[in-house]
Amino acid sequence: MTYAWLKGRDHAPKGEDWDRAVEAWQTLNSDEDAVFDAEITLDARFMAPMITYGPSPDLGMAVDSITPHPCSDVESKGLDYMRFTPGRPIMGEKVDVVFIGSCTNGRLNDLRDAARVLLGHKVHKDVRMLVVPGSEQVRREAEKEGLHEIFEKAGAEWRNPGCSMCIAMNGDMAKPGELVVSTSNRNFEGRQGKGARTVLASPATAAASAIWGEVADPRPFMEAPRVA
Repeated sequence: MTYAWLKGRDHAPKGEDWDRAVEAWQTLNSDEDAVFDAEITLDARFMAPMITYGPSPDLGMAVDSITPHPCSDVESKGLDYMRFTPGRPIMGEKVDVVFIGSCTNGRLNDLRDAARVLLGHKVHKDVRMLVVPGSEQVRREAEKEGLHEIFEKAGAEWRNPGCSMCIAMNGDMAKPGELVVSTSNRNFEGRQGKGARTVLASPATAAASAIWGEVADPRPFMEAPRVA
C-alpha cells in the first residue's frame, strides 16, 4: 500500500503531520457518480515479463512470445536495425551487455529483484554487466543490505550513481552490433553506442539474461528456492 511505503521515509511527514496528511490523501477519490468507459482487471500472476523488440519503448511484447510482423515502414526498419525476424522469438538471442539501473529501474526494490535472480549464479563469461543505483541514497541502502556483494560475486560491475550506459556516458557504451538488455527508459538507435542494439526489460529479466548469456525469462529464477 502506498501509505505503508511512504511512512517513515526521509521526506514524509512525521507524527501528527503524517496522520493529517493521510487523512487528506484519503479524500482524493473519484466522484461517487463518476462514469468510466471501461474497467479492466489484470491478474499479474499470469502476465509475462515484457521486453521491447524494436528501437523504441512502445514496441514491446511478452518475453516468451514471438516478434510480431511490422505494421508500418517504421516498425519494419526498426526490426531490420535490431536484426530480429518477425514470427520468431527473441528469447535465445545472444546478449553482449546487461545494464541495470540509472534513474529508471535503479530503485532499491529493482536492485533487490536483480540480486534475487543473481544470488548463487554467475554472469555469463561473454556478458558484461553493469549495475548503477538510481541515487546515492539507493547506493548506501543497497550496500547496507549487501546487495553490492551479490552483484560483484556474480561478476557484475557495481557502479556509483549516474547516467552511465543509459546515454553511453563516460565510456560506458556498447560496440556496433552488440545486443544490450537494458532497464533504462529509452532504446533509440545509437543511444547506448553507435550501432548498438538495445532491448528494454525489467531488472529481473536483465539479470536472468546476464546469467544465460541470451535473452531469458526470469520467472524460473524468481520461483526457485534461494541459493546462498
